[in-house]
Amino acid sequence: MQNALILPILTIFLISGCASTKQLEIFTKEVERMPLDLDMPPVVALEQINWKIINEGNQEEVFAELKKANIDAVLFGLTDEDYELLQKNNVQMRNQIIKYRAIIEAYKQYYEPEEQQGKEDSSSIIKSSDFTPKKLTKDD
Repeated sequence: MQNALILPILTIFLISGCASTKQLEIFTKEVERMPLDLDMPPVVALEQINWKIINEGNQEEVFAELKKANIDAVLFGLTDEDYELLQKNNVQMRNQIIKYRAIIEAYKQYYEPEEQQGKEDSSSIIKSSDFTPKKLTKDD
């Protein structure tokens, strides 16, 4: 008898619990964009590297020059193919930096369009040709 009373009361509580949900509030007001306040990354000033080209004909001369300048003769060698790969890597890094810079510019343009209209100069405009990898020649 008790079970017969508990089951209908429990069912009524479960059904009435679902009926008391609140109506969803829909916001139609656009949220104002906050300024990003991102500074463009500074241009890095790289150190000047002095390349010494050593081949079978000038190796004694180069080592004598280094000894005369009191520089320890520790040299790293690259073949012409390895040097070409090094240059390709540098071009790929440069292109990646250009892409990241364009992404930052796009975010700034999206979040701060009014401020950017009068401030654009030729250095912030990135051409689509900057995104294509450059083909290296032997002169590079």
